[in-house]
Amino acid sequence: MEVHAHTHTAPASGGTGRKKWTHYFWEFLMLFLAVTLGFFVENKREHYIEDKRADHLVTSLIKDLQKDTALLNWLDDFRLQKRKNRLDSFYTFLNTPPEKIDKKTFYPLFYGICEWYPFIPSNGTLNQLKNAGYLRYFSDNRLLDFISDYELLLQDFKNDENLEFHLHYDKLVQIVKQNTDNTDLYAYYVTGSLPAGTGIKPFDLQIVNALKAYTIEQMWYNKTQMIKQNNRVKQKAIEFINYLHSIH
Repeated sequence: MEVHAHTHTAPASGGTGRKKWTHYFWEFLMLFLAVTLGFFVENKREHYIEDKRADHLVTSLIKDLQKDTALLNWLDDFRLQKRKNRLDSFYTFLNTPPEKIDKKTFYPLFYGICEWYPFIPSNGTLNQLKNAGYLRYFSDNRLLDFISDYELLLQDFKNDENLEFHLHYDKLVQIVKQNTDNTDLYAYYVTGSLPAGTGIKPFDLQIVNALKAYTIEQMWYNKTQMIKQNNRVKQKAIEFINYLHSIH
């Protein structure tokens, strides 16, 4: 009786059997999920970094605006108190008959009205927002409106301040130069004293009237224009701070 052996073909050494289509499907699905999850995690990470950076920028901008309001408050006090009193005193002094004007009284009063301070805004964060493209971190379009409005007010303020400075410096210096003997005006501004042998020439009505006209113009700028501009910028800075707190 013959026995027939049945043989089976084994896969080649190191080889694998044919895989079902479901195996490839699951491999593709797992790869797709891994890529999708990686993209999702990276996207969340970028959003987190942008949110933190936006938060930092808002905090920094609030601090800058608070510095602006503090400086504006200081300038407000300086103008309404110290500068106003000095201008009033100097103008009253100039109403003295020219021949009775005491130079020892004149020089301290004159030096006092020469004191002048500019407003220097803290605009580092604003420049970052505009120039480094950080505005893309904010979806609220009102931020751009606040920046634009605030910068326009700052520009108006600086324009008036420059006019005041030229009135303060150029005009006053010309009056003094025309009526002094070899006076080093820069040294006078720094030290508050004049070198020996120099000083205002004998006072006459023309000198007094020129100084009075200058003082009246300065009074107008000090009491009206600059105080008004100061308050406008300060009010907008406060509104800007309140808005930033609302989105912080």
